[in-house]
Amino acid sequence: MRPLTREDIVPIETYEQMREQFRRRIIDIKKVRRVDIGPRISVVFENRDTMRFQVQEMCRIEHITQPELIQQELDVYNDLLPLGYAIGATLLIALSQEDNMPEILRQLSGVEEHVYLETDKFRIHAQAELGRSTEEKTSAVHYLTFTFTKEQVQQFAESEHNTIAIHHPHYDYGVALPEVTKASLLADLIQER
Repeated sequence: MRPLTREDIVPIETYEQMREQFRRRIIDIKKVRRVDIGPRISVVFENRDTMRFQVQEMCRIEHITQPELIQQELDVYNDLLPLGYAIGATLLIALSQEDNMPEILRQLSGVEEHVYLETDKFRIHAQAELGRSTEEKTSAVHYLTFTFTKEQVQQFAESEHNTIAIHHPHYDYGVALPEVTKASLLADLIQER
């Protein structure tokens, strides 16, 4: 996926005028690209639009207008947009006030190391961003990368059974990848050809 550049980011004043329309568009994109895996975890497959929204929002909230500071934000979020035949995703652990948060995060320690995209022909083990879990607990947010070979992209396109799954000792769930989600991910992967 092409990295975001300064040209992709509009000034805050311009963004304020288009923000509501852009936000609605991102909500629609995320509806297609969000998959719940069991009762507590969801994955949002990111793309240039979702990351651009994050950068624009960060610049807006933090009043970032200096080119070098905007570039720093771009550098952070571009790390979540993998190059080549790869898909970036954000794994989110849902927690509420009623939950025993420390206990749940302890039980789910290392969950990010047990995420897979499974098809008829192959299985991709997600690579997690380092440093977000310890033996004692995990973070409620993780960044993942699913890296494909060119052949796997073609096989994914042809595969009828596609699952996103977590096989962790305390959280073992899988769910069929909706066709609309698969089509959206394939559009990202095919752009790399």
